[in-house]
Amino acid sequence: MSDELVFTVEGSIAKPANQITLVEAGLTERSHLQEWILAHPHILGDDILIVTFEFDRWKSFSGQHERDRLDILGLDKSGRLVVTELKRDRAPETVEMQAIKYAAMASRFTPEILASQHARFLSSRGDKTDEEQALDLLNDHVDFELSVEQIRKPRIMLVASDFPPTVTATVVWLTEMGVDITLKKFLAYRTANETIITVSKLYPVQGVEEFTIAPQKTVPRLTAPEYPEVKWSIEDFQFLREFANQTTLAALNLCSSRPGELVPLREIEAESGRTRYQARADLAMLTMAVKRRMGRSNWPFKALWAAGGEKQFYYRMDQENAELWLAATVENGSSLSEDAQ
Repeated sequence: MSDELVFTVEGSIAKPANQITLVEAGLTERSHLQEWILAHPHILGDDILIVTFEFDRWKSFSGQHERDRLDILGLDKSGRLVVTELKRDRAPETVEMQAIKYAAMASRFTPEILASQHARFLSSRGDKTDEEQALDLLNDHVDFELSVEQIRKPRIMLVASDFPPTVTATVVWLTEMGVDITLKKFLAYRTANETIITVSKLYPVQGVEEFTIAPQKTVPRLTAPEYPEVKWSIEDFQFLREFANQTTLAALNLCSSRPGELVPLREIEAESGRTRYQARADLAMLTMAVKRRMGRSNWPFKALWAAGGEKQFYYRMDQENAELWLAATVENGSSLSEDAQ
């Protein structure tokens, strides 16, 4: 694929674009979509940490090994697991039952087994970590110490290009029965010189009736916060500067110094002095910060994934935002590089 590949989260497409399928976009489930989520876990939720992926080490009480493969396993701030099933195309009609099976099996994890798998995950991604360190990272992520009680209540996340009505109807009913399930949808667009992939939450939403199959519309309406895309101002950047973490400051500094250029994540890691895992966690927190503190959905720069060749994430800031960020820095009378140290 020769054109540039751009990933966005719940963003709008402001330029002329034709919607295409992910197959037409040349994307695979593992090499592209799964890697994107692993690098940017905030796609699943603002408070989710990736524990492991493609987990298939299941064992029954009798000792029989089961080879079912769980796509992505996360952990939220409350200490609940997030079981994510990823489908590149339209989800099959049994996808929710498959996810429930994984959630049931994952509910038998212990903090120690989670730490073991998290250590394997981090080490496989280049951040050599032992089990004790991994357990500390998991405990640092949750509001309270990991507990078997919270692990026993996994959440479910289904991500696909589309969902059949039978799946959405089942998900609504399961939600009413107390099962925590979220649906997220991928869409692909092609412009003159780039392919844009967006992901947005499909359910829960305010108007839930369209997802049900029922004799009459008796399903209660559910609400979820919506955050708009807002143009950045110098005041916004000054406010962001007050609470931005090391990696965010490094990204803003580097991207604003080279507006329009692609800045690799590894360069941001080096500038911030953070490890790859720490830098990605820092950037994941940016989404939660701009939503909860600034009431918006859009970052001040774009996250991009390079198609073909070396798999690498890049970040790019346009000229206008670069000038605003630099002006906000001068306005505050100090340099970003000094603050980020």
